[in-house]
Formats: sequence, C-alpha cells, structure tokens
Amino acid sequence: MVSPLTVLRTIRHLTPRQVAHQLIHRVNGPAQRPEQVAVHGCTGLALEGWTPPSSEGQCDEGGRRVTLLGEPPHDPMAAGWEPPRGPLWLYTLHYHGWINRPEADPALIRALLLHWIDNHPCGVGWEPYPTAMRLLHWIGWLSRHEGGLGGNQRRWIFGSLAAQLVHLERHLERHLDGNHLWTDLAALATAGVALSGPLPARLAERWPAAFAGVVADQLAEDGVHGERTPTYHCLLAEQLAGVVRAMTLRTGAGSPLVNRLDDALQGMTRALPTFTHPDGDVALFGDSQRDAPVTPAGLARRLGFALPSGDADAATSGFHRRSWGPFTLLWNLGRTGLDRQVGHVHADALGFELSLRGERVIVDAGVGTYVPGPERDYARGTAAHNTVTLGADDQHELWASHRIGGRARVGVDEVSARRLAGWVIGHRAPTRHSRALEWSEGAIRCRDELADPQATTAIARYHVPADAEVVAIERGFRITSAGGARFTITGPEGVAWTREPVAGWLAIGRPAPRIALCAALPASGLGVQIRAEA
Repeated sequence: MVSPLTVLRTIRHLTPRQVAHQLIHRVNGPAQRPEQVAVHGCTGLALEGWTPPSSEGQCDEGGRRVTLLGEPPHDPMAAGWEPPRGPLWLYTLHYHGWINRPEADPALIRALLLHWIDNHPCGVGWEPYPTAMRLLHWIGWLSRHEGGLGGNQRRWIFGSLAAQLVHLERHLERHLDGNHLWTDLAALATAGVALSGPLPARLAERWPAAFAGVVADQLAEDGVHGERTPTYHCLLAEQLAGVVRAMTLRTGAGSPLVNRLDDALQGMTRALPTFTHPDGDVALFGDSQRDAPVTPAGLARRLGFALPSGDADAATSGFHRRSWGPFTLLWNLGRTGLDRQVGHVHADALGFELSLRGERVIVDAGVGTYVPGPERDYARGTAAHNTVTLGADDQHELWASHRIGGRARVGVDEVSARRLAGWVIGHRAPTRHSRALEWSEGAIRCRDELADPQATTAIARYHVPADAEVVAIERGFRITSAGGARFTITGPEGVAWTREPVAGWLAIGRPAPRIALCAALPASGLGVQIRAEA
C-alpha cells in the first residue's frame, strides 16, 4: 500500500491543469470508445513527399505477421487486435508501426487497415497515444500508396482517419502531459497540414501553433527534452521534424511558425551527442533502449547531417560527453527535468556509461519492462546504475511503474575539459554524496566521497556486460569485453571488491545480464582508476 504522504509528495509537482485532468480521467476511465468510427471531413492528402515515421516492429508474410518487443509473432487479422498480451505490447500493436517497412506488401497492408477499421470499433487502440502514433504511420503510408485505393476503400480509410482525429482532439492527454501530449499534438498538427478537407483545415488553424507552444514548454535551454530520456528525445525530435517537413511542403519555408519549430529541432539535434555512444546509439539513461525505432545515428541520417564526435555538453539538463584518450564517457548528473512528468526517470544521479575504442564496456542496467514489479523496481533503482547507493534507499522515492514522490537534489561542482564533478542528496539520504570524474595520466579517475562518512554505508557499483571476461587482479579487476577491449578497474589497497551477477536489458523484452563490480566506500572516500590496456 502506498503511503498517502508518498502520493502527496508526487502530486505536489503536478500542475493544477494536470490534477484536474487526472480527476476527469479517473472518473471517465481510458478513452477507448469513440462517438463514431467514421466521419466525413478528410478528402485526401494535401501534399507529396512526406516521409513516414521510422518503423517499429519486424514483419513477415508481407506485413501480415508482426513481431513486437521480443514477443512471438502475431497475425492480427487471424488472432485479433486485443490478444492476451501486456499493455505496452497492445499499445505498440495499435501503432501500426510496421506498415511502412520495405518488405510490407501495400495490398496486404491495405487489407490490414480495413480489417482494423471493421474489427476494432473500440478498445485499447482508440486510447489517445496509440491513436496519435497510428495516425502518423497511416499518413506516412498514404503518402506513398493513396493512389492504390479504390473508391470505397478510400472512403473507409479517410473516414476512419477523420474519426480518429476527432476522437484524439477530444481526449488529449493533458493528465499526463510530457511526451504523450507532445505526440498527440504532433499528430493533430501533421494531419492538419498533410490532409485535405474541412476537418484538416480546421485542425491546421489551431494545432500547429499549439504544438509549437508545447515544444517550447518541454524543451530545456540546451535542447534536451524535459523528460531526460534519450530514446524519447530521439522519437520526439523525429515527430518535430515531421511537422516541420509537412509545413514546409505545404506552405514553404520561412514562415515565423516554421522557423520557430525548425529552431527547436536544431536545438534537439545539437543535444544528441551529449548522450550518444560512438556506435551511434543512446546511453541507457532513464527508460532508454538500444536499437529503438529512432536512434541518434538514424535521426542524423534521416535529417542529412553527421553526428559530431568529441566533447559535448547539455549543461541545463546535465548530460555531458567526454572523449578521453581511447574512452568515450557519458555522464548523467541526474536531474529530474520536467518535474510534472518524471515517469521515465531513474534514480541514476552521477552515473555514467563508458565506451572503449567504440565498444560499450561500462553500462547501466537498462529497462526490460514497464509492468510494475521487482524487475521494474530494480531497473529504476539506484543499485542498477553506475553510481553509489547509500544504505537501502534509492535516490528518489520510486513507486508504481512511473511515479516519483520525494526527489533527490543534485548540483554541479565543475564541468571542464578534463574534469566533471557534482553531488547528490537523496530524498532520504542522511548525507551528501559527491563524485568527480577526471582524466589524468592516461586514466579515468573516479572519486566518491560522503560529507558525513559515519552517516550510512555506501556502495559504489560499476556494471559490465555479462559476456565480458572479468579476472580478479591486485586491488581490482581486469575486464576483457566480448569485442576484445581490455581495461582495468582498480582501487586503493585494502578496499574489498565483490562481483555480483545482476539483471540487465538492451531494451524491453531483450535481456542482457550484467556483472556488478562493487566496492564499499571507506571513511576517507573511494578513488577508482579505469585504465585501458592494449
């Protein structure tokens, strides 16, 4: 049972509008039943050359069967649109994210869309977020295949599109805000510009400007999305790029609103290097995942630019990258960011990930599920990250699957070319933890200290992939990665190291166990040296 005080510590960060919409949502329940499943108002596409969103899921049999989130393949036309799977899997099914894959057969996908219209008149697929995601994928599919529709097929599909837009407009996720509201408005703005007819014309008068307001509200000054989860940052940046592209194709470049949105997009792309490994994918900060539909490298290719290498800083958000010798270090100060929506934040302040000669060698646990339970609790908790735990408490007061009550406080001591330093005080911590990462004499030196060493026990953890070879040496370990990268982690004499097999994931449904290398902090603090070997 969650303490009422925990609930109050959570609610105090919500806006009054959020609280009001949360109450409405709890009274009415999920918006799964549209007033109509087809309406007039959309007559066709209004532009050519709009690029579909990145695909999600793998498909075979021309797109008839789809594989999502590591689960077995599913044929929705044979086995239905609401099989007994988890909530996230059902959401992802109703995105229709595989319909634009190159191996998908347009005739079969056309039949699949019509089957969804006929067989899913209500249910989870009509909730706002899957509706918004599906609208973007449908518009992308129609931008390439509208000409292949027969007269009745055209009326059914565009009639369903119109009904979905009306339903989404009436049920915006203001109770959640954050990335959900961003996606809702991105879909309405894109549809208003990309489609023709009286309904899109009305949408175009309101929602592109409203979307621009949400973008400005949710982005930090450094261009990082406020939820501070790199995978979501990339997804939202692609949605923003889609709106900019649609508006440019429809009205031409140079309008104040297009310029405003494009400036925001440039800020988001400039921030990408601060959380990107040399392999072109994100660090596993927060609920980030490897090989997501939109990666930094994939987004850069789509938008036609090269990801910069070298040092990078997003100072407001607390993401920093340093290229130190053969290492690439990604440091996460650990702010909560958008305080009213912290559902994808982990208790990972002062944590880092590390690549050696392009290969990831020190990694966070990642995330394997959004379902509440021990696995979800572990992935969000401080012990799953490359930082220091104080006693048994996490830095934040984590509860449910996406809730945070009390929050840690963090601060920066130094950000320079050769040194990164900051501190954190957990929501229940009896003292402050300070960490400094420094490049000195050919090694990374990590120094952890407690303001009051007698206040509690403290454990530093460094997680490596379980397929690495870990050999005990004097004062620490020698690690050889699966790709052959070799380095050592050593501490001062007298520090007792342990190693523990722990859980880890590349993404939801993709386990990738870790080995946690652990050392207790002495009263004098702990200095660890990470040095590459040939």
